[in-house]
Amino acid sequence: VVIDLSKALAKSGEPRLAATLLSRAWVELYRSGEFAKQAKAMEATMHSISRLDHSDVDRGGMDLKRPDGHEADSQPVDLRPLAPIDRHAEVISRFEALADGDEFVLVNDHDPKPLYYQLKAEYDKVFDWDYLRDGPEEWIVKITMSPDQESPGNQESPDK
Repeated sequence: VVIDLSKALAKSGEPRLAATLLSRAWVELYRSGEFAKQAKAMEATMHSISRLDHSDVDRGGMDLKRPDGHEADSQPVDLRPLAPIDRHAEVISRFEALADGDEFVLVNDHDPKPLYYQLKAEYDKVFDWDYLRDGPEEWIVKITMSPDQESPGNQESPDK
């Protein structure tokens, strides 16, 4: 029902609302333990919905420096060799380890925007999501934990 409702919302011109609804349902499903089969369908739907969100995005450049001018601390997390079902878990693990001001860069073979919605729905942390490369064959996103800890409901979409 949630998947069908999310698809209908996305098709009616509300892809952000659809992705937020689906992400929150994904989180509740994850917490319930009834996860694997339903989560796979939800993740596939989140990916298709994110393609409908055509808002503007700061496409930036391929700058792997932190705001203080130093190079990023770690190697990018390349999700491409991982099985699709393992990719979200890898990003969540990295995200949970971030302290205020820490960051990591992820590389994927498609737009990882569904991960943005999932992180926003699941965590009470404020983070920056910056596209360093925006396809068509490779997407690179820098995720930085913000020192201002507000509710994720106050965050804007990465506008892509």
